[in-house]
Amino acid sequence: MAPAKPKSYTAGSNPVSKFEGAFVVTKHAAPKGRNIHFHVVIDPHHPRLLELLKGGKKPPTHFHPRQWEFFRVVRGSLTVEINGVPHQFVESDGEYALPPGPHHCLYPTEGQPKGAVVEFWLGATPSNSMAELDQAFFENWYGYQEDILLHGVEPDPIQVMAMFDAGDSYLSPPAWVPEPLRHHIGKFMGVVVGRWIGGMLGYAPFYPEWTTDWAAACRQMNQYSTQKKFSQPNAQEKIRASYLERGADIGNEALYDEHGGYESWTAKKTK
Repeated sequence: MAPAKPKSYTAGSNPVSKFEGAFVVTKHAAPKGRNIHFHVVIDPHHPRLLELLKGGKKPPTHFHPRQWEFFRVVRGSLTVEINGVPHQFVESDGEYALPPGPHHCLYPTEGQPKGAVVEFWLGATPSNSMAELDQAFFENWYGYQEDILLHGVEPDPIQVMAMFDAGDSYLSPPAWVPEPLRHHIGKFMGVVVGRWIGGMLGYAPFYPEWTTDWAAACRQMNQYSTQKKFSQPNAQEKIRASYLERGADIGNEALYDEHGGYESWTAKKTK
């Protein structure tokens, strides 16, 4: 087990393609009352996705203690498991609002016809705290998953808990654990193991290679004694320069402007 060592530079990319095109996520300006607004396209028959899902593997079940999450399917069928019960959503269902608390995970519904595409919009409300389910969380979580699938990196539970805790999200203990103990244990593990112990052992929740708004990530990490050492504002610039010197790919990089202390980004194609 070891902290993540990013194999790619994708900070600033929009759209972001993951798992060799199995997932394509485009980031849009969030409407009022929401902090993210993502357009997601998944190829349910992509070999990389099939590899991820083989053997009954699914995304980790987790919960958000303070944020609502929203799903609106445009094409295909999306399965959202909520407290162990699978629910299939299609276009005619409109937007589904998942309140804070339920244990859940989502994935393309199995058995869709060849050529089918799962397309949906994903959103969330702000958590009213620095840690929240946001763009930085998704950038780092999927960057890490891609390294696991494409580069043979061994998944590390401490790294996963560190990332989820920074996104105000927590891995769900087994379903046989009664409530509210299940929620309490999940959050305890995320904070104590992911944030505190993980921080002392060198597990950062965010990495400059994957994080578009690195300045905000540094501010968040700087508030915890065990994560202060990861808050290095100049790290991203140095890493980006090293990629360019080697002629390495830095994705379809975009520039983001920050105004008035609030992250209000406008993407600009680099020349």
